Amino acid sequence: MHINFKHFLFLIAIVFLHHSAKAQLEITYFNEHPDWQPQKVPFFTNRPIAYNKDGSFNFKNSFTDKTNTLYFCHYNFDTDSIGVNFRVINMSDKYPQGKVDHNFFYQLYEYQRLERGIKNFYFIVGGYGKSFNKQVHSYMRRLKANYGDSLFHKASITVFAWGTEDKAYRYYRAVRKSKNGASDFAIFQHMLDEFISDDEYFKTHPKDLTISILFSSIGNELFRQYVLNRKKQNIPFVKTYTRISFVGSVAPRDAFEKGNAFYELNQLADTVDVYVNSKDILLKLSSVAHLKNRMGNKGPKSPEKLPDYINVMDIKDIITIHDMSGLGHDYLLTNPVLQDEILQNINKNIEAKEDD
Repeated sequence: MHINFKHFLFLIAIVFLHHSAKAQLEITYFNEHPDWQPQKVPFFTNRPIAYNKDGSFNFKNSFTDKTNTLYFCHYNFDTDSIGVNFRVINMSDKYPQGKVDHNFFYQLYEYQRLERGIKNFYFIVGGYGKSFNKQVHSYMRRLKANYGDSLFHKASITVFAWGTEDKAYRYYRAVRKSKNGASDFAIFQHMLDEFISDDEYFKTHPKDLTISILFSSIGNELFRQYVLNRKKQNIPFVKTYTRISFVGSVAPRDAFEKGNAFYELNQLADTVDVYVNSKDILLKLSSVAHLKNRMGNKGPKSPEKLPDYINVMDIKDIITIHDMSGLGHDYLLTNPVLQDEILQNINKNIEAKEDD
């Protein structure tokens, strides 16, 4: 499943490095023209590369520092292997702004939308305490097992592999480390914003897309930190997403109130879904440890006052004994009813686009 180290060095030797003195993002291509195929699913990661004794390499399991780096890669279902396409480094401590040379999303769009006819794009930002293998190899296999080939033939699924391998009882560490992941996530978000805002490009290319993103567990805190820092740096929001979903959210209950991170999130998305599970033991433990109630098990504060674009869904009645094996927290891919609901949202988008 690994790439040979000698081959990796060869790729670096022939790399196309696009950088100028004024460029904030430095892009290094390891594979300028990826051989995209239906069995290859894109993912991106801020984990550093780990070199193995046999000359191959993988991505580190234990790493929580801010890297200012993203690797854009793919996972191959047929061979259970990964490939690295290119690397982006933010040369500044501030979130990126300005033009990006050779933006990856144009390639992804031209393959998925123009060649395959796919109009639905889904990005998944998972939890924190997972190994790289669980975040990519295992997660992709579980996703395919639960949703089947038909999903991947009608939608583009991309995962952000971040965080570190850790024990559940060390959950408290993740909250502190999510800010580091947020800085690296900012690279992805800037590139996506720039792509979706390219009005000149879309004059000659169809923009009939749905773009959704799902944040699970500590991924919610990563996003909250990202939004707070984006606002602090006065970077305007772009209406990029059709839907944002929060699952197992560690965000505070007042996150949607004025002055807080998720206030006026409709500047970034058309619809926001919040899944609430009062049986989530891990979130209860987090609430006790930090003396803060979490949105994922208590729900947003004053739900009756929330704007119409926010949907709050109480899912405690569908949580099973099997779901509780992960302290009632790891139910995204174990609960069949929730899977059906998410799949229905995907299918609705697919059917709507097919009717266009």
